[in-house]
Order: sequence, then structure tokens, then C-alpha cells
Amino acid sequence: MDNKKNRDKKWLNLIVLIGGVLPLLLLGWSAVQGNLGFNPVQAVMQRTGNLGMIFLILSLSCTPINKIFKLPAVGRLRKPLGLFAALYAFLHFAAFAVWDYQLNLPLIWNEIRTKPFIIFGVIALVILLVLAATSFKSLQRKMGKTWVWLHRLVYVAGVMVVVHYLLSIKGDLFNFQGDFALPIIALVIVSLLLMVRIPAFYQFLQHWFVKE
Repeated sequence: MDNKKNRDKKWLNLIVLIGGVLPLLLLGWSAVQGNLGFNPVQAVMQRTGNLGMIFLILSLSCTPINKIFKLPAVGRLRKPLGLFAALYAFLHFAAFAVWDYQLNLPLIWNEIRTKPFIIFGVIALVILLVLAATSFKSLQRKMGKTWVWLHRLVYVAGVMVVVHYLLSIKGDLFNFQGDFALPIIALVIVSLLLMVRIPAFYQFLQHWFVKE
């Protein structure tokens, strides 16, 4: 039984590793081949932003899935998925600051200061980078309860990312003008994941989806 669990764990970790690295390799290949369209900076920012949000949502989903369906192997994927979320969030910001704005700090600061959606994105990025930097077990032991409190900020990051995405889209959300499908789906999922932390809602899900 233990050998089977170890094999399952290794396979799941391998799948996450491939799923995290492959999009980056494909993005790099597209850049080398010149297949990023007429605005490569925007293409890179959009892809890395979407990937960061997807990996963050997958990471947030691990603990509820583990608790509801009793799948500890899935629960252990929270960390690697979260690290990929931080990686793609960093690349997303790097494309903005380094490639698009050429590290022009006054101009970058002015953009952050005057555009609310960038402020939400920067808050999410800072949280994700701090969580990635403190994800080591040695720090977890040293920080104790502070580590637990700190890593609950991942839910704040999830909300910030969705708001960042919604505000960044040009169009009219209430009149369904604009590409709002993905951020709205993300908003629904993040809202459900937050609701799972409410004991009554968690018990409801267990009752309906888990057979005794």
C-alpha cells in the first residue's frame, strides 16, 4: 500500500512538473519562432498572467479537494502548484516592467500609482513571492503559527488576481462587452473555494459529494 502511495505521489508530482514547465517552453519556442503576433509583449503578459491565475486556483483547490474527498496526495500538490503560480506571476510582471517599460522606474511607478488594476496585481505578486520564499519546511518549523497565518494570505492573493484581471479588460462587464469569460469563471471558482472555508458549506459539500 505504501509503495502504491509513493508511486501515485511521484506520478502526480511529475504531472505537475510537466504541466508547469511545458507552457513556459512553448512560450519560449513561440518567441524564438516569432509566433507571438504583432504585439509580442502583450502576448507574453497575457499568457503568463493566465497561467499564473490558473496555477493559483489549482493550488487553492488542493486543500478543499483533500478535505472533502479524502485525497491527501492531491493536498500535497498545493505547494508545487503555488510555486508555479508565483513563477508565472513574476514573469507576468517582468514582461511589464522589463520588456514593456524598459525598467523606467518613474514611468513604472506612475503606471502602478494611477491604474488600480496594476495595484491589485502588485499586491497579489508580493503575497505570492513572500509565500514562495517562506514555503520551505525549515522556515515553517521556525515560524510556527505565524507561518500558518501568513500562508492564509494566499486567499487574498486569489481575490487580488481576479480583481486585477477583471479591471484590466477593456469593455463593459455589465453589458457583456469584452473578453470577461475567463476572469468570471475564475471569480466563481475562487468564491466557492472561499465558501468551502465556512464550516456549514463544507459539511454540505461532504454530505452531497462523499458517500459514507
